[in-house]
Amino acid sequence: MNARHHHSVRLLLSLAALLTVQLSAQAQQPLSVDALALPSPVLAADQGPKLAQQSGAVQVALRLSDPPLALAVGTNAKRLGSSMTLAQRQAYMAAIKSKQDSLAAQVQGMGGRELARVSKAYNALVISVDASKLPQVAKLAGVTAVRPVVDHQISLATTVPYVGATALHNLGLTGSGVKIAVLDSGIDYTHRNLGGSGQLADFSAAATAAAGVAPAALFPSAKVIGGYDFVGEAWPSGALAPDPNPIDAGSGSGHGTHVADIAAGASQDGLHKGVAPGAKLYAVKVCSSVATSCSGIAILQGLDWAMDPRGDLSFTDAADVVNLSLGANYGQRENPSTEAVSNVVRFGIVAAVAAGNAGDRPYIVSSPSNAPEAISVAQTSMPTAKAIPLVVNSPPAIAGTYGNTATVDWAPIVSGFSGAVRRAGASGTAASLACAAADTIDFTGMVALIDRGTCAVSIKVANAAAKGAIGVLIANNAAGDAPSFSFGGGSPLVETLVVTQSIGNTLKTALLSSAVLVSVSPAVSIPLVGSMASTSARGPTYNFSLVKPEIGAPGASVSALNGTGADEGGFGGTSGATPMIAGSAALLLQKFPSASPAEIKARLMNAANQAVYTNPATVPGELAPVSRIGAGELRVDAAAALNTGIWDASNPYSVGLSFGAVNATGISTLSKKVAVRNYSPSPRTYQITRSFRYANDAASGAVTLSAPASITVPANGTAAFGLSLSIDASKLPAWPLGAASSQGTGALLQLAEFDGYITVSDGSETAAVPWHVLPRKSAGVSATTSVNLGGTGSGVMTLTNAAGAIAGQTDVFALTGTSAQSSTVLPPYGGGQVLVDLKAVGVRPASSGGSLAVQFAMAGFGSRAHPAYPAEFDIYVDANNDGVDDYVIYNSENGGFGVTGQTVITVVNLRTNAAVTRFFASADLNSPNLVATVLASDIGITSASQKFRFSVLAFDNYFTGDLTDAVTNMVHTLDTPRYAAASSGVVTPIGGSGNIGISSPAGGGVASPSQTGFLLLHTSAKTGRESDIVLVTP
Repeated sequence: MNARHHHSVRLLLSLAALLTVQLSAQAQQPLSVDALALPSPVLAADQGPKLAQQSGAVQVALRLSDPPLALAVGTNAKRLGSSMTLAQRQAYMAAIKSKQDSLAAQVQGMGGRELARVSKAYNALVISVDASKLPQVAKLAGVTAVRPVVDHQISLATTVPYVGATALHNLGLTGSGVKIAVLDSGIDYTHRNLGGSGQLADFSAAATAAAGVAPAALFPSAKVIGGYDFVGEAWPSGALAPDPNPIDAGSGSGHGTHVADIAAGASQDGLHKGVAPGAKLYAVKVCSSVATSCSGIAILQGLDWAMDPRGDLSFTDAADVVNLSLGANYGQRENPSTEAVSNVVRFGIVAAVAAGNAGDRPYIVSSPSNAPEAISVAQTSMPTAKAIPLVVNSPPAIAGTYGNTATVDWAPIVSGFSGAVRRAGASGTAASLACAAADTIDFTGMVALIDRGTCAVSIKVANAAAKGAIGVLIANNAAGDAPSFSFGGGSPLVETLVVTQSIGNTLKTALLSSAVLVSVSPAVSIPLVGSMASTSARGPTYNFSLVKPEIGAPGASVSALNGTGADEGGFGGTSGATPMIAGSAALLLQKFPSASPAEIKARLMNAANQAVYTNPATVPGELAPVSRIGAGELRVDAAAALNTGIWDASNPYSVGLSFGAVNATGISTLSKKVAVRNYSPSPRTYQITRSFRYANDAASGAVTLSAPASITVPANGTAAFGLSLSIDASKLPAWPLGAASSQGTGALLQLAEFDGYITVSDGSETAAVPWHVLPRKSAGVSATTSVNLGGTGSGVMTLTNAAGAIAGQTDVFALTGTSAQSSTVLPPYGGGQVLVDLKAVGVRPASSGGSLAVQFAMAGFGSRAHPAYPAEFDIYVDANNDGVDDYVIYNSENGGFGVTGQTVITVVNLRTNAAVTRFFASADLNSPNLVATVLASDIGITSASQKFRFSVLAFDNYFTGDLTDAVTNMVHTLDTPRYAAASSGVVTPIGGSGNIGISSPAGGGVASPSQTGFLLLHTSAKTGRESDIVLVTP
């Protein structure tokens, strides 16, 4: 993923006096934008703006027009056989190689060089070339896209029986005959749990083998039967250096060994078992040995390799299951790894992919789990997990029990601790983070209070323990529930409890004036079995609002520690949940060897346990929504026993019934066909049940479901029934995600979405599939597209809301520039590019705390599910109109990528590089618009009468960092527009209309020559009706 990730959100509130009648013709008055202000300004930027396009050597993938082999050989070729003979496959690959050879030669002629090539899961040539040559490269024959390869982040004794795997082991189902490719940091194939000797000497020999070749006596082994290292030992600190030894070793290693053990661990003595102990493993190293990064190039190569490990195109050695415990937040369909995963599944390989660990935030579920064909995996709590509260004993003012806490599996609360709290350091200081031993203060006999951020939490705990702490409290650095954390290294450790940002602030404030005494005890606890892990990422998907994640599993199994011989340790996150699914898929494939990946996915989802709760400690009794848990929690024994399947007939790879995001104005009806499969030898009649996840949603009448009462399915056959979902917009709740400060809060999304399950049952067994829709009560505002003042200097523009379900709010800006639509066609699936397409730009004055403020409005074409990504708008301001830009304004995520879900607006002084962030952005989910607010003084504007020049540049901030559109050299004066509106905003009633008076202030043509009319931004608008351009003729 591009290192520059910003997150923009929109504040939907009236920024004006809201009028529905014609107003007198006068200039707009500055409006208060105090509601957009941050609690306190930030005087440094998390990231800088995109000040310049790429230069120098860049790494890009040239996506070629020919289908990769995975698609060319036909659907489910792994299971059903290829539509091509071996000779045809060889000829096809030779043709692709010839085209890639030709392309590589042409690139070399431009001064570039080949880095890698793939052709089975994804057809691309990866090159390094000077950025100035990219336009020429894009024109080469056969190239359909020139895009960066996105890097990703790597995100048993009780869990194996809990999910039903032990029950299948007892029936002889162990995954025998099934091969699982673990795309990760490699595997310690010398570890006892993975069939190795458990001798440290063997690990040392493997880790230090010359020329990257593993000792033949150690690898391949009976358990880890093959693999390859596609990254080497130094990346990303050094270049990719592939070698044939995929040992999991190095300072950043261990992740892949944990994953492999959970999926298919098996010791030689038979005493240790993972989910599928009989399965074989491929160690496909695509992640760093020294960091948590996973190479996008290596992921594509690893998926290619998993299809054909021997490289002979026979497919007999192809993996049956791939596990990817890695991902990129806010997963985009354009990610190359997403398309590659889709292709390998269609080829016939089951893909279990982590949903991510970014927490309960709308649309944050990661790629490549966002591929419709992948199984996107959420994390649920361990069967033994308990919530342990923090008890504050003194001072009396804050004494009490604080329940919103989280534990960590690598430093669990066993005996508890009690004592005085000592804060690590003032907020923002190195001491407060305790990331380095030198920065960590003495905690002898004290409870350390340390801020989250910068480094792994386990490193902080180790540093505090080394300085004498008897226990550690980790204060979260973002609003929301207390999260748990994976182990990131460090020792020794002491018992640790994570508390919310709010609790942390309470403790810090109290410490300013008195001692704070706390106690933590496992005797006071609440079981968390069958509930969500707070860090598990939420859906739906960024593109098309699909149900993701789709199934959950416990994600904190005690599993193999690499480089230790036989030791084990806790391993959390969706990284640990995903191999539970991969191993379960192996068990099912042993029983159903001809089943397609879609059928395996359906079995797992159809049999999942729906009784999964959000958090019994903080919201007892509240069921987790479908956008967090999908079908439910894994029960593989039930999946193996099913003789019934149910899935979306129009998209069987998705299984779940996703109706998407709907901006509704009246009665909307959406329809799907639902397939029911009867695997038994006799016809069966099933009763069909439609259920809502929450009773209040059903009672509202806003969403209703219609389906036949029953369906009869022939023996070993499939039938389908129609399912209709109707939305009555008048009964929908108010949209709850209007404030930017709360747009990263998943619990608010829960107030807007509707979800549940469609169940079929014949009395002997039941199968279910989740459904989900995100409807929004919308207005239908439209405006006159032009106004002719007829030489009078005044006129009106009219707004109507004939079809709206709510009164429509419209904000009015001086229109200073427009841009034609670049394309009506979306960038290609997996093409690694997005189009941020500007439609119009506007500006208006505002006020904050009595000071002059300025608002810049950007309207666009298309829609962004979450305004953070993939768009960054950089507004360059020439404050004194001398032709030299003085400031740049840009949008970014508060706290960093995936941290808060809040978008803020930052100003950078281009002469001093000083930065300040004072305001949230104003933007919305599923909208193309964004408004940036700044103090006028922060951009060098000392009065409303000062003429200034500005330009707006639109960048792809997710993949390429490329400039995709721009509107430049606009000149404006805030108090002397060319055309003035009598109001900065109106509310148009349902079925009604409203007028806004227009005037031509004296001198406006000179003071604001760029203005040609007005830009109207409509909130809660119908899709495609989020803005209007009103052109004015004098």
